[in-house]
Amino acid sequence: MKSSSGVAVGDNNANSLTYDGDGGNKDYYADKAGWFDEDASAEKYELEINDYVSLEGDDLVLDLLEGENVNDDGEEIFEGYLDDEIKNDEVGGEVDSDMDYDDQELPPEIIAPEGELPDYFVPLTPVERKELKDKLRSTLRATKSALLISANSDSIGSSNPSPQRTLVLDSNRPKQFMHMHHMKTGGTSLDGLIRCALQRQKDLHGGTEIKYNSMSECGSMVKTCMDKLAGNLNAKVVDNVFYQNDAQGQPQVDMKFSFDPADEAFDSTIDDLNVCSTSEAKVMSYCASLHAVRTFGWKGVDKITMIRNPVDRAWSMYRFTLDRCYKCQELKDVLRKIENGTFKGEEANFVYSPNDSCSVQMIGHQATNLLSSIDLYNAANDVRFPMEKQIVEEAVRNLREEITWIGLTDRMDESIRAIRDVFPFLAENISETVTALQDLFRKSGEQVGDNRFSVPEEYNDNKGCPMSHSNEGKEPHCGTKELDDETIYWIKKLNNRDVAVYKAAVERFTLQMEVLGEYRSGTL
Repeated sequence: MKSSSGVAVGDNNANSLTYDGDGGNKDYYADKAGWFDEDASAEKYELEINDYVSLEGDDLVLDLLEGENVNDDGEEIFEGYLDDEIKNDEVGGEVDSDMDYDDQELPPEIIAPEGELPDYFVPLTPVERKELKDKLRSTLRATKSALLISANSDSIGSSNPSPQRTLVLDSNRPKQFMHMHHMKTGGTSLDGLIRCALQRQKDLHGGTEIKYNSMSECGSMVKTCMDKLAGNLNAKVVDNVFYQNDAQGQPQVDMKFSFDPADEAFDSTIDDLNVCSTSEAKVMSYCASLHAVRTFGWKGVDKITMIRNPVDRAWSMYRFTLDRCYKCQELKDVLRKIENGTFKGEEANFVYSPNDSCSVQMIGHQATNLLSSIDLYNAANDVRFPMEKQIVEEAVRNLREEITWIGLTDRMDESIRAIRDVFPFLAENISETVTALQDLFRKSGEQVGDNRFSVPEEYNDNKGCPMSHSNEGKEPHCGTKELDDETIYWIKKLNNRDVAVYKAAVERFTLQMEVLGEYRSGTL
């Protein structure tokens, strides 16, 4: 099977995946591929991939950084090495037809210079696998139910329990939907899609704006908003923990005076305070941890996120901030300094601040973002890795349980199409989606009214919201020009928790696509 870009993908017994692009023929090798048949056996298949067809992201550090990695035609470039060994259920899928490929030699088998790294990934058992598939089916049934309500209602959004699962959001209801944004995973492009969809919602609501907000640890906004929230609660934040102040206004740094604003008892207070406009926003993008998401009252909201192979993500981050952060140093030297605590100076300091994006972006960033408990979050940027197993367990659990739908950066096209199915307000074209949904539901015997899923009869989506990639790309002018075995080892060493998270994401993505097939065929 070939994607529209000419890349051969997903051939079960293929030894060579070839791409014929501007740079000529390029061979990519997949050692072996297997598909898990849950009805036949509980055996897991193992897939070894030695190719590198991975999306080069185009994120921004909010207003602080400029983007890169686009060719002269404005097309974003795939680049980087995929994981050498991914315990996975499926390989292949469509590759983004808008992307181009690098012309580097295939890397040899990686030999860890300091021994094997621990593998913290624990695959789902057959029972857990079935439970997750049932949960994903429930997610899609909720979307279907919300759409059917909108198809048979005269009001727009307000009468629907889940307007974020329809074509028309509720302009009055806060906290409908959020994107958990990990740096260098394609999240800025996804944020662009969300903003386009919200502008379209404004048109659907006759000029009424759907309030959007974003918050990021990459600058100082999360810390600033945390401090502001603490001040309103007569408290101070010390190492991300809230402590009640004494009579003199000083924090009582003792666990008996600590509290968590995410506790249910604080829900109404947090909403009333509306710190940093987080309570009134209908849609948010958090480039921050689940701990921060919970603190500002967004713990029960529908969430999406993109997960990327950690080697590709670290390589992209390095190129993205080569001058500003890494001053043209070799990547392996940067990683060594981060690990031995001397990245910020000669005196060793093994615990980095969450706001020190230049270093913490290289330390299991995606898993850290998926943490919800304070003790693990505080340990996550300690490069002595005192609680790595516990961090992986919580991050993977939250990936499986707290995120409504996930995507994979190296399967971007499929991911975005799936996210649009679950959250139709993000559709590329609203008018075309109305017709497609009417056909789908009528074929499956559902009663669908003539009110176009609450989309006004006179509305015509003549612009649409395509997923775009527009940041200018540059090859490294100094430092590391291409990855070698030693550098890849050091990336994995500092991002070992992200290796586990990525494997869990691939596992879940496979199940999502299976269940989505049922939904799209009308059998769900």
